[in-house]
Amino acid sequence: MDKQDPHYTVTVYVAAPGTPLALSGGTSAAGHMYYVISDGKREQSYGFAPKEHGESSGPGKVYDTDLKDYKEPYYARTMEITKAQYDKLQQFGDNPAKYKFDMEYGGLSNSCIDFTWGALNHAGLHRKTLLGIGDKRFDGELKPLENIQDIKSIKAPIEDSPLNSEHQNKMPKRSVMQWLLTEQDQSDGTRHQSGELAAKPGREGQMAGRGDPLLSQAEDAVRRLEKGLCRDYDSNSERLAASAACLAKENGLTRIDHVVLSRDAGPVRQGENLFVVQGELNNPAHLRAHIRTDEALARPVEQSLAQLQALNDSQRLQQTPQVAQPEQVLTQQHGMV
Repeated sequence: MDKQDPHYTVTVYVAAPGTPLALSGGTSAAGHMYYVISDGKREQSYGFAPKEHGESSGPGKVYDTDLKDYKEPYYARTMEITKAQYDKLQQFGDNPAKYKFDMEYGGLSNSCIDFTWGALNHAGLHRKTLLGIGDKRFDGELKPLENIQDIKSIKAPIEDSPLNSEHQNKMPKRSVMQWLLTEQDQSDGTRHQSGELAAKPGREGQMAGRGDPLLSQAEDAVRRLEKGLCRDYDSNSERLAASAACLAKENGLTRIDHVVLSRDAGPVRQGENLFVVQGELNNPAHLRAHIRTDEALARPVEQSLAQLQALNDSQRLQQTPQVAQPEQVLTQQHGMV
């Protein structure tokens, strides 16, 4: 690397709930996401939060102290960037309203996460969808830690730069509430996307669900989908397949010929929805059903298998003719004319 030429970097930080705060005191209640740019001589920190500390909504403000305030944030990714990208990140951070960012803070709708992704998107640093395409409109997941995989998916502008790096610290000590905010859907396979605890389905239901032919058809279809995207079949693929099998069963499909992702069309983003299809894709008479891809990914495999078996049991009961009791038969015979 030429030491005479300036080198520019951006580091995206994700702090977990419970992260100690050096300047503010105490710990972070819900976690935080922010970014820092550097020209090799000076670092500039940008993070969005309410003007009134502790508020969940109200007028927002860009803070330049997050780098010093958050001690050992859980995750950080540094990328070398171009001078043009550095300038765009700086411009957005200095005056986000100029680039149509709403300065009214909302914990569930317009938070530090939206701000950071707004800056990254403005600089052309986009997360990749399941199709491997840059998502220019992505504004982040709800919880800070849920954004880590999306941050990892950003293509490094200068791929072979020695300045590119990732760092992960230990999870901080957390209160019960902070622990609940930290839990991820994929951490133990027993939590819904909303964060509510779900009961673990019985092992018998899981095993029975695995015998449904829709599941093996869904797995084959997802393998073909992943192969077309140059991806390996992994735990995310397993969740997609199990969710797809449930979706097909719920909507009355008797087989799964294809599992495909939505295309970029109008309000629907590429890869936003997952479709299960019975029949040929180019046949207008094919049957299909869809679910949001993030919902399919969030549902644990065990939960999908138990639901699949419950649907099978329900259908079986509906198809079984009711056997009349002897006294019912006798009554019916006496009532005949």
